[in-house]
Amino acid sequence: HEKNLTIILSSSAIVSTISSSTLIWMIVRSPERLTTTRHRILFGMAVGDIIYSLSIATYGAMLPSDVDYWIWNAHGNQTTCNVSGFMTIVGMLMSCLYSCSLNIYSLAIVKYNKTDSYIRTKMEPFLHAVPIVMSLAFGFALLATRGYNHDGLGCIAPTYDPPHCHGIEDGQVREGFEIPCGRGGLPSSIIASVVFSIIVFWSPTTTSVTLGMMHRHVSRQERRMGRYGERALNHSAPQENDNTPAAVSVDGSNGINNMMRSIATSVNRTFGRLSSRSTSNQNNSTSRVVMVRARAYTIAFFLTFSWYIVFLVFGIVGRETPLALMYLNVIFAPLQGFWNLMIFMYPKVMKAKRSRGGNLSWCQATTEAFCPAINRWRERRTAKNDEREIPQGEEEKLEIPADQERQGDTELVASSLPRDVRPGSEEEKTEIEA
Repeated sequence: HEKNLTIILSSSAIVSTISSSTLIWMIVRSPERLTTTRHRILFGMAVGDIIYSLSIATYGAMLPSDVDYWIWNAHGNQTTCNVSGFMTIVGMLMSCLYSCSLNIYSLAIVKYNKTDSYIRTKMEPFLHAVPIVMSLAFGFALLATRGYNHDGLGCIAPTYDPPHCHGIEDGQVREGFEIPCGRGGLPSSIIASVVFSIIVFWSPTTTSVTLGMMHRHVSRQERRMGRYGERALNHSAPQENDNTPAAVSVDGSNGINNMMRSIATSVNRTFGRLSSRSTSNQNNSTSRVVMVRARAYTIAFFLTFSWYIVFLVFGIVGRETPLALMYLNVIFAPLQGFWNLMIFMYPKVMKAKRSRGGNLSWCQATTEAFCPAINRWRERRTAKNDEREIPQGEEEKLEIPADQERQGDTELVASSLPRDVRPGSEEEKTEIEA
């Protein structure tokens, strides 16, 4: 199964690389470009996914040739294995930590109502620094401790222990091979355990907790708005009975003044509550949109890394990994870029579909969302072909004057008119026009 697993893994990685590159292209050519914090975080996440996907998109060619008896298409050496492992760790950590940054950014908007300027100046530097600095730091630490070794499908094993090293002491090189057995050892194992704890525990915990906090806040806010709206409808103005001073002295000047003041106070309270309610509804709607978007990216994160996390857990406890889990891992592990692109483009596709009254097919709406110029060019070409087309076999079809074509953009066919109407006189032309 090693050949099949390698082919599936690299094919999924190529799909994710293309998807993340497309996501970067869509962000850069969007009206906002990289002026928003969300776009910059998605840009960093896409870069991390590209680095990770490229490291495993070589169909095993960068794996050391020492294991070519075991792994299909292994034509590399230890240097290529180091490069592949470094890119894998850096890209994987960047993708995981940027997913956490995206959820923390969403939480700041939904729960804490932080402004864009506050997020940009106070929070965003850390949202980028933590993924980039930690990824590079652990990447170089594993490189310094010789922690990039072949592990079956990649080069991220902290210790080199292929089948031909069984029974060989650490540091020895078996005849016919080049890489010493037991390469790496304890220092790289400690660093690798920290890296894998970030992937297995800290990243899923952070994304789950932040999403739960957002969901709880939005739910409580909606329930509170429901109760507030009911009170606003039932008690929007103070009730007065016949014993109030305003009612008793309504005939006097003081009574008129008190009555006008009471009316003004009631109007101000009513419109103030309506304005406050409108603002609260708008804020609640924005919070729900941000929360739903964060939930979608969180689901994408778990679709990508859940299988790899379970795969690592099986390795940690020393149990043999089921073959079905291995296939699920190689299919989904590189696909975060694909899920991110789908989430980013879905609102644009729906907007394109609604813009034509739902007349566009899903394929046309997708084309319109990805490249509106293609549909515009197609429409212009169709319009020109319609103008140049000369009907054949319809002797009674009439041509519309240019001024009428500009006004109504319709065609008049003689067969649709009464039999006694023929073009010629002004009256007949008037009837045709009517």
